[in-house]
Order: sequence, then structure tokens, then C-alpha cells
Amino acid sequence: MDLVLLKTFLKVATVGSISKAAAVLFVTQSAVSRRIKQLEDYAGKPLLERSGTSLVLTDAGHLLADKARKILDIERELFDSLGSSKGKQKIAFCCTPSLGIDRLPGVLSSFVADHAATVDLNCVFAMPEEALAGIDSGRFDLALIEHCDEIDLKSHATHSLPDDEVLFFSAPAQGIAAGETTIDRLFNERLYLKNEKGCAKRFIDKNLRAIGRTCGEFSSVVYFDDFPFIIREVLAGNGVMFASSGIVAEELRSGRLRAHRVREFNHFRPRTLILARKELPPSLQVFIDCLFAAFGMTRPVNFPA
Repeated sequence: MDLVLLKTFLKVATVGSISKAAAVLFVTQSAVSRRIKQLEDYAGKPLLERSGTSLVLTDAGHLLADKARKILDIERELFDSLGSSKGKQKIAFCCTPSLGIDRLPGVLSSFVADHAATVDLNCVFAMPEEALAGIDSGRFDLALIEHCDEIDLKSHATHSLPDDEVLFFSAPAQGIAAGETTIDRLFNERLYLKNEKGCAKRFIDKNLRAIGRTCGEFSSVVYFDDFPFIIREVLAGNGVMFASSGIVAEELRSGRLRAHRVREFNHFRPRTLILARKELPPSLQVFIDCLFAAFGMTRPVNFPA
């Protein structure tokens, strides 16, 4: 099987769109569609199906995605070994998407500026379960996750970071007073979320279940895997969004968006740094220092004990 087909398939599965995958891969949309069809012909069944505005994996697609990641991990390990003479240290880092959008740019700018010549850094966005599986398999050296649901980390080397505050946001034109509001007031609005199976959706579902309500009570729900688009729609007064407060910090400071809390909600979700190994090479120690600095902290002396 051509590994290009697997890489293309995983990219479409990650971004949920043929056009977005084509843009990221620097190929035409028809090329991406043709590769997916080749895989589906090979598998003998559909691998992707449409859910709202996004493409999601079928049961067969989930199976192929799991095996494809393992195959591509073997490819990466092979070429890492062949390229070891180059002398570069390698760091594989995974984080949940909102963390990557909120904190990762600052981390990368401070780390890569000084270490690009000596370190190969691979950053991946994934859900907490995939991040933890990657830690267990050795695919990732460390992961930084937000907890959507309960997750067992007792057997892992971890360190807690400041909680993430997840709020509703609207434009002033919507007429929703800043601060505490009721869920019934928000149900009058269209809700924008990034992904139907993402952390924010799982977190809002968890809060709504606790008070006997559901997402179906919003006037409508729009899923769009592109935060800039969602922010533009909410700024235009077309609805509300539920997301990490760090993602819209600038819009909040300028007054273009208002933040809203629901009294019955838990608006805070834990963040945890997870390590695949307790012995930290120097480059990884520096990268971890940059992560802590992004939260205004210094790495504890006994980390990761």
C-alpha cells in the first residue's frame, strides 16, 4: 500500500475536510479525493462519511486510522534511525487542539529560535485518549492535555498545570449581559463548536447532562473545524461559541466579545503534562521549561517525580 494514501487519509480525518487537507498537503482537491477513493476501493467499504459540515470516520475508517498511525510510526522510527548520524535530537510532542492554538505559538517561538539547528521537533494535535495512547506506545515523548472527561493517569509521570477556563462568548450586539447568564438565555442562540467529537463538545455535553439538558436545545449547532471562522461568525453577531478563554483573549480585552458563565456549569477543566519517560535529555528539559514558562511558571526541581 502506498504510504502517501495513508498520510492523506489521516490528514482528511484530522481536519474533517477534503479542501482543508488539500491546502495543508499542497495538492489539489481532486488528488486528495482520488487518494481516498483508492483506499476505499482497496478496503471495499466507505472510510469517511459526512456529519454536518465535516467528514468523520466510519467504523472501517477508525480501524484503518488506528493501523495507519502504527504503520507510519514504524516508517518514522526507521528514518529516525537512518538519520541518527545527523546528530539532531528528536522531540515528539502532542497536545489537545485548543492548547495548541492558545499556548503553543509562544512555546515554539522561544524554543525553536535557539534550538532549530540541534533539535527536530514534531508537534501533533490530538484528543486526550490518542495523546495518552501515544505516550504509552512511545510515539510521543510528552503530551499536554485538557481533560474533557475522567482519564486515569495514575501509572504515568505527570504534572498539573493551571486549569483551563471554558466559557460562552458573544458579541455585544447579541444583547447578552457580560458575566453570569442562564442556560435558557443561551439556548436562544446558534451555538458554534469546532468539532462534533472535540473536547469542547464533550465538556459542554458533560455540563448539560449534569443539569438534565442537551445541546439539541440550542436554536441550532454549527460545527466548523476552523477557529478563525467561528470567531468571525460570533463577532458578526451570528451566535455564541463555547471555547477556551485563552483563544479569544484579544477579542475580550478589546471589548469585541463578552464572556458568559452559567451558574450550574463547571467552567474549569484540568490540564496535565504527561511524560513518556522519567529520564529527561537536555533538549527535552529545555522544551519543558518553555512549556512551564508559557503558563508563567518554572519547572519544579523534582519534576517529574
